[in-house]
Amino acid sequence: MDQIRPFPPTDLIDQAEEEDAIRLAPAVELKDWVIKNFLTLGGELHNPDHDHIAELLHDDETFLAFAWASSACMAKKRMVLGQCEKVMFNQGGWKKARQEQQMRDWFGYIPVYLITIDASFCENSNDRDFCTLIEHELYHIGVERDEDGEIIYSDHTGLPKHHLAAHDVEEFIGVVKRWGANENVQRLVEVAKQAPFVSEKNIAACCGTCLIN
Repeated sequence: MDQIRPFPPTDLIDQAEEEDAIRLAPAVELKDWVIKNFLTLGGELHNPDHDHIAELLHDDETFLAFAWASSACMAKKRMVLGQCEKVMFNQGGWKKARQEQQMRDWFGYIPVYLITIDASFCENSNDRDFCTLIEHELYHIGVERDEDGEIIYSDHTGLPKHHLAAHDVEEFIGVVKRWGANENVQRLVEVAKQAPFVSEKNIAACCGTCLIN
């Protein structure tokens, strides 16, 4: 791609190494880059699957935010390079106020969804791996659809209803071996037989959203 993708601030990683702790920071420039490339019609990496996100952001920029983490974290004994989460706060005492203040200090608002990306991975990864990780996390912001596959819009806001989405296919290998592939798995196999639409790279990143769910 002709553009230079956003890289994490080096001082974030340096300070984390000095303190021997994971540090996090807002990634406003990453959000701008994602909007320009993935979520804008005519963008170099535009994907219409994410148009519902673009529609929500056009109405309310607080819908989504990005953050850098100085390094990966571990979840269920696996390294997490990225995570999409619906922002929720602990109740009780000053916990909620403290967490809300952190969001406002970082972004100036409280986002509905927050995508956190491992800065150390992105500092050294190639463009293909970087884009794969970003797109994987975007897909976790799902849109509600009716039985005909049409997007469901909120009566209150007039905007698409959204949810934290799981993968299209979720099944154990042993079940498929013993009982065969269901319709979703069969669709995945058919897609896998075709040449990749964007790249030849298989996703090599672990996702915190997937591990939690």
